[in-house]
Amino acid sequence: MPKFDLKEIVKGRQTFYQLTIDDTPDYTSASTDAEKNDRKTGVLDIYEENLEAVYEKDIQKIHAYIERVANNQPVPGEKFHDLTDRPKSDLIVDYEFKSGDLRVYCFKIHGGKVIVVGGYKNTQEADIKRCRSLKKQFCEQLNEKK
Repeated sequence: MPKFDLKEIVKGRQTFYQLTIDDTPDYTSASTDAEKNDRKTGVLDIYEENLEAVYEKDIQKIHAYIERVANNQPVPGEKFHDLTDRPKSDLIVDYEFKSGDLRVYCFKIHGGKVIVVGGYKNTQEADIKRCRSLKKQFCEQLNEKK
């Protein structure tokens, strides 16, 4: 099973994190938690690094939507919404942010949300499956630590 951690990206009324998967940051000379957080590489960081320049405005819009949701401000329902068709046994709500052809998927945790997958409109089905799989694995890892 992968080793998961969280990288804080937005702190508002809710905190948004991005999932890190098997990340091994160099904490040498990092003396504060903020410096350590900055050295982590999360799934959103990797997604953005690989985006073509044509998607720059869309990813900026998604970041703006994340900020708004973090501060409990309204976002149009077509730009941020709960995902449907979740199995009845899955009690953790997952969400989709979208702008143009870009999609970012997250799930709810106490006090905030965790971003787990970035994708495209034409890969939605596979991206949602990956989101739910990573969510399940992350929760299993948390339960093992208890």
